[in-house]
Amino acid sequence: MAQIIKLKRSTTPGSKPTTSDLSIGELAINVDDGKVFLRRSGSQGDTVQELVGNVYTGSVEISGSVTASYFVGDGSQLTNITVDQSATVQRSFTNSSTWVVNHNLNTPNPIAQVYDNANYQIIPQTLRVTDNNTITVTFSSAESGYVVVAKGGHIVSGSISSDNIDGLDTAVTTEINNLGVFSSSNQITMAGDVTGTADATVISSVDGGSI
Repeated sequence: MAQIIKLKRSTTPGSKPTTSDLSIGELAINVDDGKVFLRRSGSQGDTVQELVGNVYTGSVEISGSVTASYFVGDGSQLTNITVDQSATVQRSFTNSSTWVVNHNLNTPNPIAQVYDNANYQIIPQTLRVTDNNTITVTFSSAESGYVVVAKGGHIVSGSISSDNIDGLDTAVTTEINNLGVFSSSNQITMAGDVTGTADATVISSVDGGSI
């Protein structure tokens, strides 16, 4: 008679074993969820890992980051993801008069540039914002090349020298005068020595303090 081997198991939906339920290297199964668990030992201590096969039908919930060599697909079915605001999305096309770019930047203000395979910018017949995650590029005849899409209308981190901002000096001076920061000596407190000359009608006295 054939022998039947049964692993530790649970028929309760959502039930997961803990390290106290399993020995190192031991497997357990949640029969209702169809999930397999393994107790593993590592430098950070023992943990219970949830195992998923190479082929899986249905929804997969992963807690934590996912690292992969590459992604297969156009990303049109991805939801609830956030794309780095400073990132650009590039899509390539071959011998087609209509290029549909699924950039998933979730913006009504995408910035798109179109190039041929020799990296020369080309002007399409039309470029339409289909929705917040898609643009459609059309040509009068089939073309090959790529589209680069960035998210417009958002703040990009970085810095710029104040010398490169036209009118900044005048704007600052005007604002200071409007606020009246220097309209009364009571608004200024000085400590220590003050060198230089001053009109006595403006500054009646300067006291450097005791040492």
